[in-house]
Amino acid sequence: MDVIDWQALKENCAGDDALVNEIVELFRKEGPVLLADVRKAVGSNEALAIKRTAHRLKGALVSLAAQQATSLARDLELAGAQNDLSKVTQLETELEREMAKLLGVLQNRAS
Repeated sequence: MDVIDWQALKENCAGDDALVNEIVELFRKEGPVLLADVRKAVGSNEALAIKRTAHRLKGALVSLAAQQATSLARDLELAGAQNDLSKVTQLETELEREMAKLLGVLQNRAS
């Protein structure tokens, strides 16, 4: 599975390549910040903070058509919403790994 579904992203942007590029650039800047917020929330072990930060990251990932990362952020958000802190560390680790791949793809695209 590709890190980003480029066809879906382009379709989400009504075929507008300039909009695709704008979304990619915005995520390259904001993605690491959103991930840092998730990391901090997981470190604090506060379910509500985990839910909120994972939700914000999930929204950005949906717009980017990054399906695997979106799924992980959704699972982390749900764990926070259900106050199920037993799996947040594992989910955050998997999300970190997927985000590293995603940001690498975006960096290579910009180069």
